[in-house]
This record gives sequence, C-alpha cells and structure tokens, in this order.
Amino acid sequence: MTKLALIIRHNEHETLGENYTSVLVERGFALHPLNVFESAPDFDIFDPPSLDEIDLIIALGGALSATDDFPAIHAEREFFADAIYVGVPIFGVCLGAQIMASALGGFVEPTGGYEFGLRKFWITEEGAKEPVFSKLRVPLVPTLHGEHFSVPKGATELAFGYMLCRDGTFRRQSLAFRYGNSYAFQFEPQLTLDELRVWNCELAGDYELMGSLFDPVFEAEAHIREFTTYSPIYEAQSREMLNAFLDNAGLTT
Repeated sequence: MTKLALIIRHNEHETLGENYTSVLVERGFALHPLNVFESAPDFDIFDPPSLDEIDLIIALGGALSATDDFPAIHAEREFFADAIYVGVPIFGVCLGAQIMASALGGFVEPTGGYEFGLRKFWITEEGAKEPVFSKLRVPLVPTLHGEHFSVPKGATELAFGYMLCRDGTFRRQSLAFRYGNSYAFQFEPQLTLDELRVWNCELAGDYELMGSLFDPVFEAEAHIREFTTYSPIYEAQSREMLNAFLDNAGLTT
C-alpha cells in the first residue's frame, strides 16, 4: 500500500535530495511537495493534504524565520501541532525544526552569528543511546542557519554545539531533539554534495552573514573541499538515520 510523505519546502534551492528521496521511494512512499516559497513575497498560502491522508511530514529549511508574521508560517505551526497531537511523525530540518519547536512551545531567536559549513557537535548521553540519532556516529554536520530553537518541554535533547558569534564570543545551541516520534535537526541531514554545489552558487551571499571573523571566499572553498571528502560518510550515516526514523515510526515497507 502506497504511503504519502508531505515534503515542505521553504526555499527553491533547498531540496530533499536523492540520498533521501531514494529511501522513501524504495519504502513505497509517494512524495507530495508543498512549496511554501511559491507564495512569496506574502507567504499567504499553506495548503497541505488532510492529516488523515499523510503518513510522514518532512519540513526543510529556508531563509524565513519561524517568528515571521506570515499566514503560511502561522498555518504551518498549527499544522505541526495538530500532526504531533494525532501522531503523524515530523522530520524537521533547520526552519522546519524551528517551526516544530515553536509549535511545541519552545522559542526561536537569533544566535548572534551565522553558520554555513561543517561544524563539530556533541551528542548527549540520551542521543548516543537513541535508536535513530545514534546512527550519526561521526560528530560533524553541515550547517546553514542564523537562528536556533530551545528544546521544548517534554522533548529530549539529542545534540548541541557552539557557535562563534559575530562579537567573538561562543554560544551554546541545541542542535537536535526528539518529541515522541518526531525529530528536529538544527543542521542538514539531507544534504548531499550535489546540493551543496548548488547552495555555494545560489546562496553564496550567506557566507558574508558569518561576520568579519570569517573570510567568505575561504569559507566557501573550504566547505566544498571538506564536504567533498566527507560526503560519502555523511550521506551513508544520514541514510541510516532516516531508515531508523521510519522504522521507529512504524513506517515499514
């Protein structure tokens, strides 16, 4: 029996990628895209299928903020709250994770800096034992964000990291949490090398947001160089994590 995965996209350059779409197709999912960015600049349309038709929600990132006063953001937050209530699993990435945190009563705020590149992270004791998140055995992840979420009440923090802010100070930030059968990631588990090449072209200006402590040209070149070597490892363990997420949610073939 075909299952339905709702793929929420907030930016035309941020896609699910072959590494994840192939897993979903192999597991018998039909993919239903919901492109929030198509209603720019008003972002007034968020029109998903009914929750009783959806088996899985994957919400990706984008340049919007979970705190923006757009109708689509408000509707998405309410949609996530309803999905969590009825048990439809959410796999939230970056902005998707922030909206999920907000739907659960957490806060979202600027970090005081900006990250675009590979960053070390620390897996919590709970994360190391967790059946899904423990698939990320190498503590290095690609990031792209200038805001972060708090871990909502009732959720379990799985990982955290430290951002070098524009003023030269470091700030601790939560990078992943689990709530029931849903997961939030303040990094990019779906990212592939092919997608990063697109980002480095289409989102090149984001490196400048990191501040005067960083050289945008160097950061862009280093990111591609480092991820070219690391991507086979990262894509393999991220794929393992997605499979474990689907198993944990009972979404078997």
